[in-house]
Amino acid sequence: MRTSFRSGTGLGVLLCALSQTAAFAEVGYPSGSQNFESMALGADVATLPGWVRVPPMPAAGFAVTAANDVLGNVMPRDGSTKWLRVADTDGSAAQNRFYTPGVVAPVDSDYMWTFYVNLEAVPPAPADPGSKPRITIQHRDAGNYANAWGIEFTSEGASLIVIPATGGATSSISLYSLSSPTGVGDWVKLELRVRFGAGTVSASVNDGPEISRPISPPVSVDKKDFRWCYRGENSGNINRMLVDDILVQAGPALPATSGRGVIAMAVALVAAATVLLVRRRRIVTA
Repeated sequence: MRTSFRSGTGLGVLLCALSQTAAFAEVGYPSGSQNFESMALGADVATLPGWVRVPPMPAAGFAVTAANDVLGNVMPRDGSTKWLRVADTDGSAAQNRFYTPGVVAPVDSDYMWTFYVNLEAVPPAPADPGSKPRITIQHRDAGNYANAWGIEFTSEGASLIVIPATGGATSSISLYSLSSPTGVGDWVKLELRVRFGAGTVSASVNDGPEISRPISPPVSVDKKDFRWCYRGENSGNINRMLVDDILVQAGPALPATSGRGVIAMAVALVAAATVLLVRRRRIVTA
């Protein structure tokens, strides 16, 4: 499995060890990823175990399929040769969406999602009410998954958002504009972190500094159960986007992802994965 951390740092080595130790091939606790390399070109995202697309196939105007090109040009990206293409030409009020399997932790957990996006067309103008493509993190709230926070895309760029009422008070802050190196046709690395103790959701772009917003989820929100979700929101919304290398890391406390904090987080993930592997082996041999 190819890790999303491709540097030669200790973090890359440790996360590689994590993947080899626990043999993670899908998002899950305490860490896991999906790189889409196993998919056949043109295959629907729902062919991945645990992944769901709404509406299901066939669905006119909304497709989420494996691809290997950017704007028609086959262009491998840093070892990646396949990704998802989201083609939403449905301008109706339907909320087209797809989502990962749920990540269920044993205790309340901070977490970080890392993923890559590439807009192949300019999204709707910000003046279009409610018609903004979003990648959200959903938590179980009163038994159902609900949008809490995430990244919103418009004709001007991308913003970090907090979504009421699951995430707290409505909040939004700009992350980047649609111009090189974050323009149409550019791969953009996004990291989205949630720290419940600090009461923040933060995001970084292409390994840049974090930008944060306050969160205040109600007590009904389950901090142990969450998932990554793409949403095509409401009428007038059309979008064409590529998504690749979705990675989640979760634990009781998520340290800062720089310097010693990164290494400590990776060590903790390896340790947790080792414990889980030992438990699985004991069950098999019992």
